[in-house]
Amino acid sequence: MNEVAKNQNGGLPANILDMATALAQSAGQAGSTGAGELYLKMTKFGEWVFGAENTEVEEGQQLAVNPQGFQHGWVAWGSKARGNDGTHMGEVMVPATNPLPLEGDLPDVNGDWSKAIAVQMKCLKGEDKGLQLVWKANSLGARKAYASILQAIIERITAGDSQCVPIVELGNDQYTHNTYGVIKTPEVTIVGWMGMDGELAEEPVAAIEDATPSEEPAPEEKPARRRRRKAS
Repeated sequence: MNEVAKNQNGGLPANILDMATALAQSAGQAGSTGAGELYLKMTKFGEWVFGAENTEVEEGQQLAVNPQGFQHGWVAWGSKARGNDGTHMGEVMVPATNPLPLEGDLPDVNGDWSKAIAVQMKCLKGEDKGLQLVWKANSLGARKAYASILQAIIERITAGDSQCVPIVELGNDQYTHNTYGVIKTPEVTIVGWMGMDGELAEEPVAAIEDATPSEEPAPEEKPARRRRRKAS
């Protein structure tokens, strides 16, 4: 990793912050936090869903990542040892432009703290076009994806490229754990770039508006769209 893009707390170095601050004046085109946003997550089966009803993300959906919408921090979950296994006990999140809060300064919430990330995204096509989503997670795979996207943005900014809004597609990878078997991990792939004004970069971005899969799955194998509650 480029050393200019890395520090001990995982935040942005000062020279990158100066450039990002200048871009923030037009960040509204890339989305903003608010009541209209829905939470995005990947289930243990590798499916990406959002909202209270766990609605599936459309197949082939592409999302614009807000460079000003990165957050890092901590989330606390209960454990068997504390008698509250799996319970969300609290979280402390700050913008990525702020230092990561020190673990020793976190409150005692009767839970186990782990590092977490959050990313703002906006759907670019289909029936969900314009929908604002927030991906918040604390898995190692999620944190690696977060760092990879952030690093790519930093490289664009340091190169003086104003088209620093990544366009991504969501997928999953997997590995086999000795105890828990197959574990699904998030895979977020950058497929193109756009400016803060919504203008696409010169390099081609695959199927932003008129996506058709290169290989159509048989209808009986997987519906093109399933709008139903998914198991989390």
